[in-house]
Amino acid sequence: MTRLGLAAFVASLAGVVAALSVPAGAQTWRTVDASRQVRDTIAISVHVEYAAGRLDLKPATGSVLYHANVRYDADRTEPVARFDSATHVLSLGVRLRGRHFSGADDQHRAGSMHAELSGRVPMDLSIELGAVEADLQLGGLRLTDLSLRGGAADVTARFDQPNREQLRTMTLQVGAAQMKLLDVANSRVSRINAEVGAGALTIDLGGVLARDVDITATLAVGGLTLNVSPDDGVFVDERSFLGGFEKDGFVKKGDGWYSANYDAASRHVRVHLHAFMGGLTLTRVQK
Repeated sequence: MTRLGLAAFVASLAGVVAALSVPAGAQTWRTVDASRQVRDTIAISVHVEYAAGRLDLKPATGSVLYHANVRYDADRTEPVARFDSATHVLSLGVRLRGRHFSGADDQHRAGSMHAELSGRVPMDLSIELGAVEADLQLGGLRLTDLSLRGGAADVTARFDQPNREQLRTMTLQVGAAQMKLLDVANSRVSRINAEVGAGALTIDLGGVLARDVDITATLAVGGLTLNVSPDDGVFVDERSFLGGFEKDGFVKKGDGWYSANYDAASRHVRVHLHAFMGGLTLTRVQK
C-alpha cells in the first residue's frame, strides 16, 4: 500500500468516529437468536460485520453451521443473520442505521453478539469491526483465508487449537484499534499482510510453526509487535522513513537483516517492513 493509500485508509476511520459521537437517546432493546444446521461440507464464505458493542465468536459444538445470539438497540441498529444457499455466503452481524450510536464511552449500552461457527466446513472468514470489544476464538475452525479489520476496536483473536485447514492468507487492517493475535503459528498460515494506521497490532507466533511465514507490514504511525520463538530464524527487509526496528542481534547481508540463527533454523519468519513513522518491535518468546 502506498503512503497515500494508507493515509486514505486512516482518514476513512473518521466516519466511524463521527458515528460514535452522537449523544444517546431513547433505546429499544431486542434479542434475536438465529441458527442453521450443517447440510453439507461445501466450502463457504463468512462475512461478519459488527458496528459497536461486545462480540464473542468461537467454534460451534454439534451439527450447527452457525448460531448467533444478538442483543441490539432496534432504534439505532439492525441485526443480520442470512445464509445464501446458492452462493454459500453467510452474513452475520449488527449494522448501524444511518449515523446514530450511543457513544464509544458507553459500551455497556451498545449491545452484544455471541456467535458460533462450524468446525466441519471449510470457510474463508472476513470480520469488520467498528467500536467493538471482541474476543475471537478461531482455533478449531477450518479457515482457508482470514481477513480482520478493526476501526476503533479492541480485539483479541486466539488460535488455542490448530486450524484444521492450511490458511493461505491472513489480512489484518488496524485503524485506531488495539489488535492482538495469539498463538498464530497454530493457524497454519503461510502469508500475513498487515496494515496499521494509528493503532497497535501484536502478532504472537506461538504454537507449532509448521512452515515458513512471510509477513508484509505497512505502518503509518502505529506499531507492530511480533513475538517469535527463539528457534525461528528471522529476516527483515526494511524500508522506512522515521520508523523501523531495533537491529541488535541482526546482521546486514545484501538485501536485508538476518538473525544470527537464520541459516541454522528449520523454520523462518520473513518480514517485509514498510514504515513511515510506525515501528516494529521484535521479541523472542519461549512457548
